[in-house]
Amino acid sequence: MNICPGCEKEMEDGVELCPECAGEEERVTEECPKDEAMLVLEDGQSFSLTRETTTLGRSDPLEGVDPDVDLAVHGGYERGVSRRHALIHHEGENWSLEDLGSTNGTVLNRDKVSPGGRLPLSEGDVIHLGHLKAVFTTGSGTGGTS
Repeated sequence: MNICPGCEKEMEDGVELCPECAGEEERVTEECPKDEAMLVLEDGQSFSLTRETTTLGRSDPLEGVDPDVDLAVHGGYERGVSRRHALIHHEGENWSLEDLGSTNGTVLNRDKVSPGGRLPLSEGDVIHLGHLKAVFTTGSGTGGTS
């Protein structure tokens, strides 16, 4: 058994989030390749983090905003995600999260991320972008700090 990073309930091995945190009855399993970092939304959608810096936010063609991870179609506007909300940085083995001065803030686990400041990311960390929840996973069971 392991613990859900979203709600801290016990759950089966090989499952990233419990059914409640992953959405209705969807389960997020470890189908991604090992050592591939991902951002897993509460609706079960996952995004590979393959860049040194990944922009999280909502697209806006009129403003010319096109984030690497577009959360518009996942209720980003309704849940308070800014167009340019946050960055995930990858440097060597280390990962970190930076808020870009978003309107509704970024929270890592229970810690508010100050605009322009960075907090280290580790396996299973819960990220709140406004009111949209996601889980950071490296697929290897280890995270990092920076």
